[in-house]
Amino acid sequence: MDVWYHTAMTPQDNRWKIWDNMKSYGEVLYKRATGEAPEMESSKAAARRLQGVLKEGDRVLDVGCGAGHYLRSLRNAFAFPFTYTGIDATQSYVALAAQAFAHDPQADFKHGDIEALPAEDRSGDVVLCMNVLLHLPRILPAMRELWRVTGRTLLVRTMVGAKSFRIKQIREWEGERKGQEDPLFDADGEPHRFHYFNIYSEQYIKWICSTLPGAASCSIVQDKDYDPAALTAAAWPDKDKPGDLTQTVAGMQVNGSIIEPWAFIRVDRG
Repeated sequence: MDVWYHTAMTPQDNRWKIWDNMKSYGEVLYKRATGEAPEMESSKAAARRLQGVLKEGDRVLDVGCGAGHYLRSLRNAFAFPFTYTGIDATQSYVALAAQAFAHDPQADFKHGDIEALPAEDRSGDVVLCMNVLLHLPRILPAMRELWRVTGRTLLVRTMVGAKSFRIKQIREWEGERKGQEDPLFDADGEPHRFHYFNIYSEQYIKWICSTLPGAASCSIVQDKDYDPAALTAAAWPDKDKPGDLTQTVAGMQVNGSIIEPWAFIRVDRG
């Protein structure tokens, strides 16, 4: 096994882990989960991609579940019973998810890291990982761990393009800033606070899939299954409007200056 797989990260390496301090984002996810805010277009698209895949009685494992907003779309799309376990690395989001679905006896939520999931081998018939991999500093161990817990089908949504890019989205400060100290970067030019916003090449994703033992097929499909009108700021009530909304330009999703090549990756066992 690769040595770097077990290499510990230093505190400086962990600067990208900002979600514990982003309570407002958790509140947005909670409103999506409870129906107070619109369903995510990607969660509706994921549910449509599971038509004919998800079966009655299946065990769904959702890694990076946030406040459980993907479960809302799954329950809306499938009338038959299935169990659902959501895992997220942000403890406050897990608590919000448990609150949002306290009425759902077939839903469970756990705190856990994507590189060391608190789940048995092949414990999820269908495993989901939506909008998570792009925010990680490395994806190979995460993909292998997701595959370990997959019993039948793994569905991942992340950004896949012709080339790979390592992108850091820097968190700006709020309010007035005084003094001479650099508010964004340290002495080495590294950002104080950021999250990754990475794009991986289709060639690299296919190579990763080729290393997954027992994988019979791997498909990568660009995600254009969304309503552009639903992604605009106008779709949100002013009091609930998030500060970082995806927009569309010429039919492509855009975040600031970055065109987002979103894609669904599906891997099936033989």
